[in-house]
Amino acid sequence: MAFFEVGCDRLQRLTRVSLAEVAIHERRDFQRLLRGHVAELMSDVLVISEEFGDWDDSKRRIDLLGVHRSGALVVIELKRGDTGAHMELQAIRYAAMVSTMTFEQAVVAFEHHLVNVGATPTEARQRLLDHLAWSEPNEDDFAQDVRIVLFSEDFSRELTTSILWLNERRLDITCFRVGAYRVDQRLLLEFQQIIPLKEAEDYQVRVRNKQQVEETARRAQVPWNKEYYANYGDLSHRCWDDARNYGFISAGGGSWFSRTLNLLEPGGRVWVNSPGVGYLGVGVVRGRPVPAREFEVSTSQGMRKYLDVGRVSDAMRATADDPERTEYFVPVEWIATVSEAQAVRETGLFGNQNSAAKPKSPDWPTTVDRLKAAFKVD
Repeated sequence: MAFFEVGCDRLQRLTRVSLAEVAIHERRDFQRLLRGHVAELMSDVLVISEEFGDWDDSKRRIDLLGVHRSGALVVIELKRGDTGAHMELQAIRYAAMVSTMTFEQAVVAFEHHLVNVGATPTEARQRLLDHLAWSEPNEDDFAQDVRIVLFSEDFSRELTTSILWLNERRLDITCFRVGAYRVDQRLLLEFQQIIPLKEAEDYQVRVRNKQQVEETARRAQVPWNKEYYANYGDLSHRCWDDARNYGFISAGGGSWFSRTLNLLEPGGRVWVNSPGVGYLGVGVVRGRPVPAREFEVSTSQGMRKYLDVGRVSDAMRATADDPERTEYFVPVEWIATVSEAQAVRETGLFGNQNSAAKPKSPDWPTTVDRLKAAFKVD
């Protein structure tokens, strides 16, 4: 990034200098100056300690320790120089060491810090509570996460690659590049957030939160119990009485709705739910999906096309010749069924938006057990 001073009729580019050139020392100057202005760069962070090292068996010290409004601890590390070499590993070590801090320990550290900066230590507890918007301490929400913030004159490609990789794996590391410029007798410092890019920060947080939800769901999965799930939706468009009498389930209106019917293997048992109505039956799959125009059912006059003998909606008939939107039928030999008025609908039963599924959700086995009792099947 280039900086210019505006003259009468020209721009004068400012020359960047290193902190070493202008005799800015890492701890004596850089750290002291930043300590009092962290809130201007990160408004949600309150610094509670400088050179924190309150642990056994180690002489290592955190440059600045803060608390985020969310209750997370914030490890802030500074590096004078042009690469920031290994500072991410050092910060991760500190984050692990401080992760067990309690609210009361944070208050003590803050009291010591306030004494060192000439402020009133008795205000520590209330200032920390006010920062967190708590009326009283809440250990369950305090220090459940540790964020890392790195300040350096530059970051090597190796370092930035490592940090990006770590952030993808749920760490929370922010990087600021620090630039120094001489203008006459004045020294200017620039702080540029480079990871994550400020403009994309909110988006990246949303992506990370979504990934965390998805990963939690994946970890909660259980092995499939060999029991299929199926939706028999929109009963104004499909006739449940026909499905019971002729032995089938169906789905259509687009490949997104019909394609999951291919999961149903002949010989497998399927539990059929109507969204908003309840579970209507259980049966054995007896064939692969068949498009509406080709699907036949058994009648007193022999095998007939369902479109000729069934109670077929106008919408289903209108899409019968469209291979993308047509209804697809799966033959089912029913074990037990009930009418819509007798549908099994209880709190906590599994539901899914797909036309068919092989559920791995932890509530599917318990749902099947409850349905076995309701439908009186083994």
